[in-house]
Amino acid sequence: LYFLLLLTITTFNFSSFFSNPTLFHSIHPSFPQLSDNIIFSPLSVAVALGMVELGARGASLEEIRQAVGFSHLLPGVEFSLLQNLTTALTDDDTHYVIRFANSLFLQEGVTFNPEFLHLMKKYFRADVETVDFSESSAVADQINNWVENHTESKIRALLSAEDFSSVTRLTLVNAVYFRGSWKNQFRPENTRTFSFSKDDGSEVQTLMMYQQGDFYYGEFSDGSQEAGGVYQVLEMPYEGEDMSMMIVLPRQEVPLASLEPIIKAPLLEEWANNVKRQKVEVYLPRFKVEQKIDLRNTLQDLGIKNIFTNDADLSAMTDGKDLYIGKAVQKAYLEVTEEGAEGAVGSGMIALTRTLVLYPQVMADHPFFFVIRNRRTGSILFMGRVMTPEVIEPSDHDFDSM
Repeated sequence: LYFLLLLTITTFNFSSFFSNPTLFHSIHPSFPQLSDNIIFSPLSVAVALGMVELGARGASLEEIRQAVGFSHLLPGVEFSLLQNLTTALTDDDTHYVIRFANSLFLQEGVTFNPEFLHLMKKYFRADVETVDFSESSAVADQINNWVENHTESKIRALLSAEDFSSVTRLTLVNAVYFRGSWKNQFRPENTRTFSFSKDDGSEVQTLMMYQQGDFYYGEFSDGSQEAGGVYQVLEMPYEGEDMSMMIVLPRQEVPLASLEPIIKAPLLEEWANNVKRQKVEVYLPRFKVEQKIDLRNTLQDLGIKNIFTNDADLSAMTDGKDLYIGKAVQKAYLEVTEEGAEGAVGSGMIALTRTLVLYPQVMADHPFFFVIRNRRTGSILFMGRVMTPEVIEPSDHDFDSM
């Protein structure tokens, strides 16, 4: 899993970035196709907004605190909370790998507040580099190389020369990298081709992984027709069990969009607290989700509007009063295979069936939601939806061998 968040701060007009566990509803309308896969990182965007908050004052500061949910805290406490949270996530490197990397690229010749730079290093361990944004091609290459180095080259060519100009003053970059293996890995020899039914009624052929094992499982209903009645929640831990992937699956005849209105942070917590460990038959397609998102409209929907206007106050960054957020880009990458990170495909050894089931069966052969979370802290590292998994064409070698 990889996530990249970019904030470019310029002078003269405005745009920015953010996310939290309730963001799914705000992100979804920004996509023209209801059939699109979605992936984003609530935690990572919260960290990036924290970096902006360090330099904000007045209404700009208050809107960020209100949207992220920090308004009930004493000013400044949130920075320690974000610092402690990211530290806790990166403590265990024996079972999985999570790396947070933050960097500041400053326009050379511009004086920035030393206290702002000090706090960025203290709370976010941010690297600081000076560049000449008027040399836009060179700066784009430099930042893209930084991003590649911190995402094991999974996110490339994020920016272009057109993203910078002579009025760009500061760029904040936040990257998150996660690599984990399933605690109970899928056996590659049990993977076989299977039909995946899309919400538009069409079908595609995909590689369906299978295993029977002990997982956290529950069946839930919101008590109305919004979610189409009962839906399944499966939580599969990665090695170490601190990190897990939660799969939320409606009935096959129910479009995934019917479930979207109820996906909120309190419900995610309710699911996590009520799933029970039991033996489950799991059919999960291999899938890969990669996405680049402009979150300006999303942030505005969440109430962060001031920083997108000429009234923006980022005076804690520099004495100048003409700073504003000029670019907001998020890019995320997720690949799910038999091993959890990358796995090989083998020939099919089992017959998939919906009958004679001895244990609860989660058959993800139609669209579903996923959440990557830390089970100790409850923090959500990634969430999204799979409308179309990895597609195998009949002419593909893998399809023929299966």
